[in-house]
Amino acid sequence: MDYQDLTEQERIRREKMNDLRAKGIDPFGSRFDRTTTTKDIRNNYESYAHDELESMHVEVTIAGRIIRKRDQGKAGFLHLQDRESNIQVYVRKDTVGDEAFDVFATGDLGDIVGVKGFVFRTKTNELTVKATEYTHLTKALRPLPDKFHGLQDVEEARRRRYVDLIVNEEARRIAMLRPRIIREIQKYFDGRGFIEVETPVLHPILGGAAARPFVTHHNTLDMPFYLRIATELPLKRLIVGGMEAVYEIGRLFRNEGMDAKHNPEFTTIEAYLAYSDMQGMMDLVEDAMATVTYNVLGTYDIQYGEKQISMA
Repeated sequence: MDYQDLTEQERIRREKMNDLRAKGIDPFGSRFDRTTTTKDIRNNYESYAHDELESMHVEVTIAGRIIRKRDQGKAGFLHLQDRESNIQVYVRKDTVGDEAFDVFATGDLGDIVGVKGFVFRTKTNELTVKATEYTHLTKALRPLPDKFHGLQDVEEARRRRYVDLIVNEEARRIAMLRPRIIREIQKYFDGRGFIEVETPVLHPILGGAAARPFVTHHNTLDMPFYLRIATELPLKRLIVGGMEAVYEIGRLFRNEGMDAKHNPEFTTIEAYLAYSDMQGMMDLVEDAMATVTYNVLGTYDIQYGEKQISMA
C-alpha cells in the first residue's frame, strides 16, 4: 500500500514502528513465555481482598492485546485482553524503568505486549497486575474499531472475522464453543460404535444433492473435478463395504447464493447405520442433540432468540 493512501492513524503507527526499530526493539516481537492467563488470575484470586493479596505476593507473567489505556504522568493503566478474558495492568515508570515506560506510553490500542508483575487490588478494589517488567511484542499498524460500538458493519464483521473476534466478546464465545460441540458429537458417535471417516473432497461426478458445484481441473488426468456438494454417496459405499456404522464431519461446497445464514462452504455431519430405519435414525439424532447439548452447556434448555427450547 502506498504511504499516501494510509490514514493519519496508520501513518503515525508506522512511525512508531520505526521508532521501536531505532531503539533496538523488534516491532513484531519474539518468543515470550507466559505463566498464566487473565482468566486463571480472575478465577484464582478474585475472592481475595487487598491485604490478602499483598501478603500472598503472587507473581504472574501474562501476554495479550491492549484494549484500553490511560496515562497519568509517570504511571498509567491498560487493560490487557487474551483469549478468554482481560485484566487491568498498572505500569509505573520507577518500577519498569525509563525505556520500558516510554514503550508503554507510546503504545497504541491493539498492540500486543507481555507483562510480568504481582497481583493486587487498586484503591477502587479492581483486581490488577502491577507490572515489574513490560515487553513490547507486536505493533498494531491499524487502529481497532471503537471500543463501545465494536464492528457495526455486519458484512465487514463477516469478511474480517479476526477483527470481530478482537472486539466482540460474543464472537469469541461462539468461536470457542464450536470445537467443544464438535468434540462432544465425536464422543457421542464414537461411544455408540460409529467409525469416523474422511471421504474425498474432489469428486469426478456429482451426487448426493441437487446443487451447483465449484469446478476445477485435474491436470494429470486432464478432466474436470468438483468440490463435493454432499458426503452421502461415499458414506453409503462404506456401509456397502461392511463398516456398518459410519459418520463424517466434513466441509461441503455449493456455488450458489449467499447471505448471513448461507455460506458457499459449510460443515455438515452425516451418519449412516446398517440395519436401522427412519425411526431409528430419528431417535439417534434426537438423543445426540440432547446429549451434546447437556454435555456442552450443562442444561437441556437453550435460548434461541425469544424462544426457549428444551432438548430433553
